[in-house]
Amino acid sequence: MKTYLPLIILILLSFKARSQQYALFNTKTLFDSFENPAQKSFVLDSSRIYASNFLIPYLDLSSLNKGNSVAAVTNLVNSGYSNNRIGAFTSPKTMRENINIYLLSFRMFKYRKYHSEMGFSWQIKSETEVNYDKDLSLGLFDTFKQYTTIPRINIFNNNGKTQTYHQISFNYRENYTKQWALGAKVSLLSGIGYTEFNANNSSVLIDPNTKKMNVQMDGNFKANYPADNSLSLSKMLPFKNLGAAISIGTTYTTKSGIFLMGNIKDLGFIRWKKKESVKGTFDINQEFDNIVNDNELAKAMEKIGEENGEEKAFITPINSRADFLISKTFGPYTPNLILTKHIFNKYGEVAFVNTIKSGLFSFSAIPSYNTDKNFRLGFQGMIQSPNFEMFLGTNDIRQTYYASKDIVNNNQATATGYNRASVYLGIAFKVGYVVEHPMNMSWMPGVGKDKDRKSFFDSIFGIFKKKRR
Repeated sequence: MKTYLPLIILILLSFKARSQQYALFNTKTLFDSFENPAQKSFVLDSSRIYASNFLIPYLDLSSLNKGNSVAAVTNLVNSGYSNNRIGAFTSPKTMRENINIYLLSFRMFKYRKYHSEMGFSWQIKSETEVNYDKDLSLGLFDTFKQYTTIPRINIFNNNGKTQTYHQISFNYRENYTKQWALGAKVSLLSGIGYTEFNANNSSVLIDPNTKKMNVQMDGNFKANYPADNSLSLSKMLPFKNLGAAISIGTTYTTKSGIFLMGNIKDLGFIRWKKKESVKGTFDINQEFDNIVNDNELAKAMEKIGEENGEEKAFITPINSRADFLISKTFGPYTPNLILTKHIFNKYGEVAFVNTIKSGLFSFSAIPSYNTDKNFRLGFQGMIQSPNFEMFLGTNDIRQTYYASKDIVNNNQATATGYNRASVYLGIAFKVGYVVEHPMNMSWMPGVGKDKDRKSFFDSIFGIFKKKRR
């Protein structure tokens, strides 16, 4: 099985640190209700019964422009390169990317008594984490000066992993009491692709005069990609590498109006099946001739993979995390303090969302800081009524500005192989009957024959209650 494509993808992928869309938390939008399972998105006497994005995807545009990756590798071959590393990084840094695109979302108001809502969604997610050495990476691609915060990619000294998968989910929420709500989201996962590469020691020399490359490395890798190294729509459709995940959440509103929310999100795993999977370790000292372009470099990487890997299934966790939010509204101003911590790695982030609302319009400013010691400032604008919502935002206004300027000037990111930016947008509608309050109702789901219906979560918790004799 060929393996150079996933290695090159890991090398050239737009390794950007991306936070969640924090400005959409506690907004009662369709996105908010799927990301935070206990959140509601319908308003009595105003909202209509069905909500959907009607196949208009929620888009995160941070990964759609990746620059000229071929030119980046060609520069490496033509200019020559020499570097080595033994043991751990001396100046460790981490780059992260989390892309979350909702292709389809559908939600309906179910029962008035517990304000129960249920929904279905189809997402595509991509998660990347790359560890690199700041000092070792400075010598390569050093000509790309305008993005001072982008690390210079060192393809032989970086350790990292990336995975992309489908997430098809069912979500249910209800009010357990007047102040306390519970929700859950269960998901079927289907892996699209996975790559992981870790080098313990490395020494690489590319001589542009002799067109030779000498590689000395020891480490391990695993990957799952189509055998012909191509990605098509049919190969990306579910279901191939199956997995499962669960999210649980709760909200509580105090009598003084303080809103609290907590979630455990996407706790789950994917099993990458043996077919199209490769896993192996290597301890090599090889010289490759005729490295004249990026294709020859790719073939050399392919040869390393073929000689040191075997087809073998493996299991990986997805990006699971815990969130906590506290908020209180003061007239038109609503501050939200959000803490998030990844479960399977050390990453954490704190964000302070400041939202000003006037009628149907709202504007948010979102400063955030994470455990990678990165500070960002994001902004979001939104139009929201009980039956319509549209938003546009960025998690990193500075890098988005520089990348947009570069694109307008037609200045491809030929040195690093990507342009860095972060823009997200979405739209959703509600249709059908109006969800009316019983005092004003002309029609209402969950009233009449279902008036004695028990709470779903109360039925579950009732298992643990002692029966009266």
